[in-house]
Amino acid sequence: DPLQALNPFGPYSALQNAMSRDLQRTVALDLCFPFQLQPCLETGLYHAAVVSPIQYARLSKAQRFPVIAVPAGEGEPIVQPALLVVPADSPIQAVEDLRGETVAFGPAPDSRTHYAALDLLAAHGLQKADLRLELLPIPGSLKHLPNAREVVSCVLSGSAAAGFVDEGEWEELPETSGPAGAIGRDMLRVIARTAALPNQLVISSPRLDPQTLECVQSFFIRAGETHPEALQPLRIERFELPSDELLATCRELAVRESRSAAANGGAEALSPTTDSPAQ
Repeated sequence: DPLQALNPFGPYSALQNAMSRDLQRTVALDLCFPFQLQPCLETGLYHAAVVSPIQYARLSKAQRFPVIAVPAGEGEPIVQPALLVVPADSPIQAVEDLRGETVAFGPAPDSRTHYAALDLLAAHGLQKADLRLELLPIPGSLKHLPNAREVVSCVLSGSAAAGFVDEGEWEELPETSGPAGAIGRDMLRVIARTAALPNQLVISSPRLDPQTLECVQSFFIRAGETHPEALQPLRIERFELPSDELLATCRELAVRESRSAAANGGAEALSPTTDSPAQ
């Protein structure tokens, strides 16, 4: 959306206004790039941030940054896996069968269809070097695609032997294929699932005082009931408290990323050079 690119805070405006009213203090928004995230939270320049699971996992001693709440979309659980799919008639039966094959991933910064996907492959003995890699745009790169439909189309066309799609996007596909080549789930087969992760996490600065932290957390947890109209532009239905298991799964992303990077000869072998800003 070009307008959102010009004003990335537009969808947050209603939530910002509601939060300012409820907390009786001005809430300001800012764009925070990954390299700024930790120092800005540690110094208290930012009181809170909306981050992806991999951004949270990469924080040094992430436990120091309280997770205030976790958002969920309408009718969705707060965590979902990515699914590894192959054509329904594919001879591939297991993850291990993908050695030497092309695998389609989601966007490079995506926590589920990139990072958790690489974790799944590594758990089955496959590193980046074990896959058939791309010549363009960079020789030796993974095949990244912008969304689930592109991944599914790539898999069905034979351009990739398998691909990773978010479970939520998978469920949005029709159960059966339709006329004019419409894609249905019956054309594909799920052979594995990644770890289940949230879309985002709302985290706090360690310098935020306990009373304010409690008020901010209370606002988010009640927002689905008290300010549903403010959540709608963000496609969020509610916020929930995180479980210890959820946080441990998120933090494990960075541990596995380091192991996989070492196995591939360096961090840049798996890590994209850019990441989406936190907000």
